[in-house]
Amino acid sequence: MDDFPIVPPIIVKDTPKPRRIGTLKEARDYVGEAMQLGRPAPWRELWQRLKAVTSEDEAIEATGDMRELLAEEDLLLPSSGH
Repeated sequence: MDDFPIVPPIIVKDTPKPRRIGTLKEARDYVGEAMQLGRPAPWRELWQRLKAVTSEDEAIEATGDMRELLAEEDLLLPSSGH
């Protein structure tokens, strides 16, 4: 499931430039890096969900939750669609 596509890609506020997350693996990598910085419980829950994905439905739900969490934390940038 690592190469499961995220459509549209998630664009995250990051320095020095925005970060594009286009696959499930990239989503896991991003959240894993965020966890090293120390994040609250919703991040840990998302991390567990992303690691436990075994189906397309679970991937869609987990990446949707990621999008919501990033929006709540004001880290989500509008996606251009591709």
